[in-house]
Amino acid sequence: MSAAEPEVTAEPKVTAESEVAAGSGLSWRRLGLGLGVGLAVGAVTIAVFAPHAGNDLAAATRTATEPLWLLAAFVALLVALVADAATLVLLVRRLSACTSVLATGGVAIEGALIGGATSFGGLEVPYQIVRLRGLDVSLTRATSVILVKAMVHISVLAVVAAAALLPLGAAALTPLQQWILLGVLAALILGWLMGTVWLRWPVGLSRLPRPVGRRLEDFFEAVRMLRGGGIRLAVSVTALQLTYWVAMFSLIPMILLALGWRGALVPIVVGQAVLQMIMPLSPLPGGAGVAEIGYLGLMGRSIPQDLTVASLLIWRTYTWVIPMALGALALAVRTATGGRSRVATQGSKSCGDSED
Repeated sequence: MSAAEPEVTAEPKVTAESEVAAGSGLSWRRLGLGLGVGLAVGAVTIAVFAPHAGNDLAAATRTATEPLWLLAAFVALLVALVADAATLVLLVRRLSACTSVLATGGVAIEGALIGGATSFGGLEVPYQIVRLRGLDVSLTRATSVILVKAMVHISVLAVVAAAALLPLGAAALTPLQQWILLGVLAALILGWLMGTVWLRWPVGLSRLPRPVGRRLEDFFEAVRMLRGGGIRLAVSVTALQLTYWVAMFSLIPMILLALGWRGALVPIVVGQAVLQMIMPLSPLPGGAGVAEIGYLGLMGRSIPQDLTVASLLIWRTYTWVIPMALGALALAVRTATGGRSRVATQGSKSCGDSED
């Protein structure tokens, strides 16, 4: 190399010890530690609250008669993950029309790993924002998309859970479970109302520090653009999230059918509604501890005792371990292929943000 030639510095490679996404502060070691803690707490919880787990597993093995139901449950899980990824793709491409569909869907799949291996799943949101920034989506728009998706996700769950309060399902709820559902629904409705009103009349916005105010104004503009998608976008996103929850709610009945269970469906669905509401209360990765106690308490009232532990272990594998494994696979593939997805171009059309 001659003295006149500038020195070329190689880009740092992503290794097992480095961050899994630039700026995320996460590493494979940290994710593995979180998963290990969650699994350990889950195992201890089962050992304490289900002391006869060994005998129950042996009994469940003897009664398992329909293994094809486990395959059906796996297909339902894949449907749920695809529906969730498609939701993110729809919202992102509303704001940035040329963003890669495959790369955007990968952000959602990787989010399953981050959410399942961190406390409260709390790093899933900032991680996905960082990843979308790597796809040339602005910080404000990435934040808007993730927050809107989260609100729709929770809202559809709340509507599904509200069905448990109808006469058909209310009989399967204890008074405490009814109050939990009512409290969550009231908080969600209040949040939607306050957010909608403030979007229309942002009282106090001018009194905020200018940098904060500018960010909020950009956020409002991004939300307005999403709302500009009209009824078609709203229906599509809602339908995808409804598909997600229907698929997730079908897992426990399918698992129980594989174990030879033939019982009433309504108490199982109602129990899942409450379980999904209380799992985020656990500070541990994957809702560890709360998920196991909640399952044993809620499902244990409706299914034979000797099937409870086996169905719990399979359910946790399907809803926690497998999604994280798929997220890790997606992350490993992205890392091995360069770490940063390119934005696809669409012929001669400019790939700037859409409909600005």
